[in-house]
Amino acid sequence: MKYIRRIRIEWMMILVAAVFLVQNLILDDRFGFVPVLSISLLAFFGLLVGFLGNTITVAVFSMLVMTTGTFLLYYTPIIMPRLEKIYLIIVIPIFAVLGLIAKNSVLFNRRLNTFQPRMHRYLTTLDETTGLYNKEEFEARFEKFKCAMNLYVKSGRGLIVSFYMVDYIEQLRYQNAQATDQLLQALSQELSDIRLPEEDQFYLGDGTFVVMSPVYQSGDSLTFIQELNRITKTQFSLFPFKNFERSQNTVIRFGEITIEGSTELTAEQVISRVRRRSEADLTDEYIL
Repeated sequence: MKYIRRIRIEWMMILVAAVFLVQNLILDDRFGFVPVLSISLLAFFGLLVGFLGNTITVAVFSMLVMTTGTFLLYYTPIIMPRLEKIYLIIVIPIFAVLGLIAKNSVLFNRRLNTFQPRMHRYLTTLDETTGLYNKEEFEARFEKFKCAMNLYVKSGRGLIVSFYMVDYIEQLRYQNAQATDQLLQALSQELSDIRLPEEDQFYLGDGTFVVMSPVYQSGDSLTFIQELNRITKTQFSLFPFKNFERSQNTVIRFGEITIEGSTELTAEQVISRVRRRSEADLTDEYIL
């Protein structure tokens, strides 16, 4: 049923009109004008029931019509052709179902047209490879959070922006582009699994994952997020890069910046600062 209701309303109207036409041609050839007119009125009544009712209403009404029609036409002395009797019994349920399908098609397409701009807006904020928010969405959400912190200076809110960068991502992609995409997808899934629901995860391209974590200046939220960042880096490093039959360790560069209270930093400035901080982390990684 869910696939039938996706039919466009234009095709549904063509289908209903075709059924009407075939019905009237057959009936006119067999029975004449009066039976055709009577059955057409019953068919219109069935369509009306389908348009105005729901699935339960159509099912119950169809059973009542069929049982009543069977009793009246077969257990009372009404003389008419057998095929006409059968069709009089089922004509209303048939067109009631067609009317119900047409109504569902109209409602489905209306909902689709209503949510289509939102769906388009949502899809344009996602990265194709990882399914995480892209750089444009990171900039928009950072600006929104910055404006809120500048507006409510004494709220005690803060923000930790954490970066996880796969080292030598271009060399990995040159060796095996498909394996690189699989690694990025595995890292994005791991990021979604282990991070908190109130955090936002982004992928800025070039192997760069970003987590935006709101914190409070009082309490242990800052310490907890920093510990979670270290756990995330360790988990990322456990994913190997598999190039055909060979595999190698994944080196992750990490950097974070803590913003407390009002700030004038832009998203680009934050990205630039954290990238520079990650260089020191990379040095420690190779020295160790």
